Amino acid sequence: MLILTSPLLSIVLILSFAFFGALVIRAEKVAAIRNLCLLASLVALFVGVLSALSFDKAAAGYQFMDSFNFVPEYNLSFSVGVDGLSFVFLILTLITFPPLFLAAWAITKSPKQFFCHLMGIELLLVLTFITLDLFYFFVLFESLLIPMFILIGVWGARNRKIKAAYYFFLYTLFGSLFMLFGMMYLYNITGSLNYYVLLTYPLTLADQNLI
Repeated sequence: MLILTSPLLSIVLILSFAFFGALVIRAEKVAAIRNLCLLASLVALFVGVLSALSFDKAAAGYQFMDSFNFVPEYNLSFSVGVDGLSFVFLILTLITFPPLFLAAWAITKSPKQFFCHLMGIELLLVLTFITLDLFYFFVLFESLLIPMFILIGVWGARNRKIKAAYYFFLYTLFGSLFMLFGMMYLYNITGSLNYYVLLTYPLTLADQNLI
């Protein structure tokens, strides 16, 4: 079964199905959208719990790995996997979102858009924590800013919500520019942004301090 052999891929497929399913469901069918998002988050959590039971805590390195080579000429294959730290963040994400969907159950202002943004955030968070390439990590992490900016700006509860949304977006984007420069420098000297390649590349102390 795909759930047993590729649990990370299964979680991504479940959340993707729910996200795109919620997008195509008509806005007036609010109950169907709510139920779909909640059910998908619960099923994803169930798969996450199953994968936790088979996670080998004594093994070093990454587990549940899959790879898709979308851009071979630039060595930017999309690889997924988790180690002990990223797996904790993955499980925390899966645990957090079912209560979030329940807490948002009574949202009456554009509920379809709200649930789609919330489901999109869960999907992007999962992908951010399981990717094994810094390039995709950066893209996915920055993509999170878009639905979060909209949630703050549209559904925020205070009068200063628009200002808060812009502050959040600009501060996070500005801080990420330094990470982008570090990634560009890493790619220039190593030819790859894959974690496995970076772990085996002997960076000098000067390079490490600069990055």
